[in-house]
Amino acid sequence: MPVALPKPHLIMTKTRTTGPESGLPGARHVRSSRNDRPYHYMVHSPHFAYEEYALHLGQYDRLSFYGEADAPPVTVHMYDCRENSPEYDRKLEIDVPADGSCVLAVPPGYAHWFEGLGSVTTRNDYSVLAPEDSSSPWNPLEDNATYPVETMRAGRPRTVANTVELPVPAQFLISKAVSRSWRGGATEQGVVATAEIDGELRRYYLDQELGRDRPELPGSDLATVGAAVGSYQSIRDDSYGIGANVGNGLADTMVCDLPGQWPRHFSAHPHLTLKLSPLLYDNPEMELQLVDRRADSPTFGATQVIPFPRDPRVVLTIEPGVLMRARGSGTLHYRVEYEVHDATARMPRLFVPVPDDALPPTFDPPGAALAETVVRELAYR
Repeated sequence: MPVALPKPHLIMTKTRTTGPESGLPGARHVRSSRNDRPYHYMVHSPHFAYEEYALHLGQYDRLSFYGEADAPPVTVHMYDCRENSPEYDRKLEIDVPADGSCVLAVPPGYAHWFEGLGSVTTRNDYSVLAPEDSSSPWNPLEDNATYPVETMRAGRPRTVANTVELPVPAQFLISKAVSRSWRGGATEQGVVATAEIDGELRRYYLDQELGRDRPELPGSDLATVGAAVGSYQSIRDDSYGIGANVGNGLADTMVCDLPGQWPRHFSAHPHLTLKLSPLLYDNPEMELQLVDRRADSPTFGATQVIPFPRDPRVVLTIEPGVLMRARGSGTLHYRVEYEVHDATARMPRLFVPVPDDALPPTFDPPGAALAETVVRELAYR
């Protein structure tokens, strides 16, 4: 019997909310994945509009959408282009909420086009499949064919989609290669070139000038807190693809209705390095109060209030042993990436609530960051 081919389907997400003893009380963790697959985000400007269908042979997309509270659903158009599918040439159309409540799974071989992505951010928790024929010229880094909408309406291509899922470490390796090529900013116009220098062939990534549009970085006086340009690719219409900034490739999507006053608690993470970045194209104003309580820090005991970045290309790094709380106005969508550090205890303390009227604790220096595979295994649970 022929193997049943996968079809597009919807998956409901899970949400966990932080309690009142947090520096960001009421923040909602929208879980679109068990963090056992690589991911990226696409941040769309208000005037963004796709004009083409995309078609992957090896990438299995799992898409969730995030917009403001009144954002209308995203309309997704799909054609089954797999020549061996009993539903070849069938068109599907579905409206997916832009509140992160659903994940739309799009198997390889389905051409897909979106309407209504202006001001909406997409998260893709994808997996990578290889062809059954090992001699196939398929390249996972060039797995994106595009077709104008009118061309696709006139006739559909016939494709043979990949069916063999790569091992998880291989999938994260591919994701890491992409994120590294985007580190500090890249554009769709960048090209790889080869030059011979002193008799040795060397490869270079040549990109257009990005200096004309560099994000503004908030300043920090704390040795344990810093801001930098993250891993991103500029695409047309002032929009961005946002990649991972940590080697393990893990990230959580968070949504928080910001309190106007400082919360009564700080959050501390004695064994986590956090990398925070906003997720929408237009983000509300927010302040972070940070207190350095790491014993080996040259700025131990110092306090600073800094603006949270409003540009999704900026990443704020908060090292272990820093107290943090936030205030602002509006609803903030943000990403949390993290590294887990070793501890002398059997299991490191990942979160410690600290009342604002209590004597602040002192935290020991963290150990080395745990191996990427270990952290992913912990994240699965």
